[in-house]
Amino acid sequence: MSSVIGVEATEREAWQAPDVTRVRVALAGCGAVGSALLREIDARRDTLAGRHGIEVELTRVLVRDVSRQRDARFDTALLTSDVGEFLAAEADVVIEAIGGFDPALRISQATLSRSRKLITANKLLLAQHGTALTSLARAHATTVRYDAAVGGGVPILRLLDEALGAGGPSSVRGILNGTANFVLTRLENGASLDEALDEARCAGFAEADASRDLDGRDAGDKIALVAWTAFGVAPEQLSVRRQSLLPEPDRYVALAGRIGRRVRQVAECTIVNGYVIASVEPLLVEAQSALGRTADEGNHVEVFVGWRAPLCASGPGAGGLPTATALLSDLISANAAPRRTRSHHVALADTRRFQWAVEIRGNASALHRAVPNCGLVHTTTDAGTSWTIVEAATPDDVSLIAGRLIGASPIVARCAESIL
Repeated sequence: MSSVIGVEATEREAWQAPDVTRVRVALAGCGAVGSALLREIDARRDTLAGRHGIEVELTRVLVRDVSRQRDARFDTALLTSDVGEFLAAEADVVIEAIGGFDPALRISQATLSRSRKLITANKLLLAQHGTALTSLARAHATTVRYDAAVGGGVPILRLLDEALGAGGPSSVRGILNGTANFVLTRLENGASLDEALDEARCAGFAEADASRDLDGRDAGDKIALVAWTAFGVAPEQLSVRRQSLLPEPDRYVALAGRIGRRVRQVAECTIVNGYVIASVEPLLVEAQSALGRTADEGNHVEVFVGWRAPLCASGPGAGGLPTATALLSDLISANAAPRRTRSHHVALADTRRFQWAVEIRGNASALHRAVPNCGLVHTTTDAGTSWTIVEAATPDDVSLIAGRLIGASPIVARCAESIL
């Protein structure tokens, strides 16, 4: 009987809630992401306390306009538009959800210099200053977490940090920008670019200026953080080859359709002969592939680790709630700094050879002149558009071809799988 009682006591002890620690949080930014975070904190208070032992106390909220209505329930007396006043607030953790450089960089530096924990979703800031900020955190015995900076609701940085054991990937690729994917999906469904962007803005997936999303800069910042996590390459040192969907992403959609594919903006970092190569580009993929099936604001990431199939993660990649959920996850893990131990060299150029689709406006003869060993050239019925497939060419080779065709408005997209 005593042994049974002992087991029952042990089981009861195992299920006891953890001691609750109050965490004072100052939030910089209360737009779509910041407001969603405050709503999540309010809705998850019992879970935060019962499962994670955290009671969040909001101490200050930095905004541009204190008079503007916020879509969250909190004490509006905590609002301030003064950065100095915000930094003077008592806080154990500062969450930066403003974006951009200023005042985000000032806030981040001041937070870490005062040995406070920093959480940020600011991929632009981290891509430019990530190494300096993590060094500052170590110097002041604190941490900076930024899982929310990549993938929205897809925890790819945490997966790379914690799910691969002592191993590491050979390559990571995926759709990392939900706005671009939403626009491409809408274009596939017959919408115009203006209609697609208007719908994305109404849904909270796109800013007024979506050029960073469509030209690959946003995904470039994110893949730099992925390479930092996966391969130890400082994001400021990584050269990301980037090809824009602008000014006419609908042309890429049409080109993909002509050869039975879909186009997706895909970011990739991979090791080739011991060197890290990174890119963001339009990729022509099979419609039934995982990338081809990723629609609307979805993100999809594939991690290649030498298994029979890649390790995959998918989920919403745009909007306030997915990013807010990732920020809350970072808050729960704020005591643990991300691990960055391995380091690889960066390749000067990508010398791998791929298959490419090249399209121009106008007569097919221009393609025959510009493309070495040009094979079959296709044209539309009105001869207004011509395209061909270029075999076994490096990115530099294709750039030279596009340069020869500059007067014919060329577009180029790499084929993910060979076209038979």
